[in-house]
Amino acid sequence: MDIIVTAKDFDLTPSLNTYVEEKISKLDKFWDKIIRVRVELSVDHGHVSGELYHVDVLVEVPGPDIRASEQASDMHAAIDLVIPILERQIDRIKGKQASSKRQLRRAKDAFYDFYQSFKGK
Repeated sequence: MDIIVTAKDFDLTPSLNTYVEEKISKLDKFWDKIIRVRVELSVDHGHVSGELYHVDVLVEVPGPDIRASEQASDMHAAIDLVIPILERQIDRIKGKQASSKRQLRRAKDAFYDFYQSFKGK
């Protein structure tokens, strides 16, 4: 799994980059089919209550990509908030794919049974 971290409107420190990579790499235990994760960190300097930190994550997987976004008053907090969102979305997509595979397997079995009964006559 490739992890690409970019920063917008501020300089990305090595410690923050390491923190993001550690948190994102934990997603690999949820699903081994993750191809690439793109993380964009940004800061809104003109917010009324001070700086507001945004985290946008795009997880590239087979099928539709997974997107999540979160914001907080601290960058580490925003990163921590986006991880559970991604985990839930990954679990949901894995469940849908497993259900689809089960339905396909049942349809194949039904067709095979029909074919065998037709062939036997």
